[in-house]
Amino acid sequence: MEVEAAAERGRRLPWRLTVAVQAALCVALYAAFSLGEPQLFPRAGGGGGVDALGRGARGGGGVAFLSVAGGERTPAEQARLLRQMEAIAKFYEVKFVLDIAQSGENDPLWQNGSMYFQALNIPWYSTTSSHGQIVGNFVKKVSMPHDQILDIVGLDTGALQEPLHDGKISTSYREQTKWLEQSLALTNGNWKMVVGYDPLVVCNEAEIPETAKFYVPFQHIFAEYEVNTYISTGGFCGYFHRDNSMMYIRHPSLGGDQTGVDSFFLYRATPLEMESILINVEGKVVQRSVVRQHGTGAL
Repeated sequence: MEVEAAAERGRRLPWRLTVAVQAALCVALYAAFSLGEPQLFPRAGGGGGVDALGRGARGGGGVAFLSVAGGERTPAEQARLLRQMEAIAKFYEVKFVLDIAQSGENDPLWQNGSMYFQALNIPWYSTTSSHGQIVGNFVKKVSMPHDQILDIVGLDTGALQEPLHDGKISTSYREQTKWLEQSLALTNGNWKMVVGYDPLVVCNEAEIPETAKFYVPFQHIFAEYEVNTYISTGGFCGYFHRDNSMMYIRHPSLGGDQTGVDSFFLYRATPLEMESILINVEGKVVQRSVVRQHGTGAL
């Protein structure tokens, strides 16, 4: 009987060994596919990690950067946001961060974020409101592969919020418009992006007529100089809004936004297309958009 039992155990061993080997191979295969993929870990509660962005978001001969809405946050909220941005910045080799803020270098997020990212050698650039003056404006040229250039123009939009006086626009408004047009005329990048704190697009009846009058000249300038993207906060157009060849990208407002949590954008510009991905602080993709050269694109 003992001999028969031993023989039976011998017959069972290969079957069990086969199953164990197959299981090991499955685990190894899963690990192989996971290599090179971003694992975005929630910073508060939960475990695991979510591959939120997919394989196509890294590489491809492009340049990656981030943008985030400035403003007040609790220390815990700010730390959580910066850690998630850091994880994305490291994996996608981000070159810089755009802080969409009204107070420029006095913005709390800029003050802490620029220092936090200093060890990564990733600079932060911020919009600002300087009461209509052009001192807060900036132009940055970013080199891309294949001798291509990404031009980023930062604009003080504070003058656009001033009410009309006797039906006339302010001097600061005219100066900002003139500065933007002159700056864009000097750009020769393959991609052109304008960044401002306030929205510059009319997309529905919620916009009042006087506000629309402020926006229209800027929209004409964008079209004339073939600006690809305008980034801001606020507005009623959703996160992505296409107006002819322009893509308007709106940062979620802090608190009470439909994302439910804080968020930021990851951009990847290649010679042929620019991908914009809204990522919340939990590391999940909220929405994404792709704009292709010559104004063709898809949401």
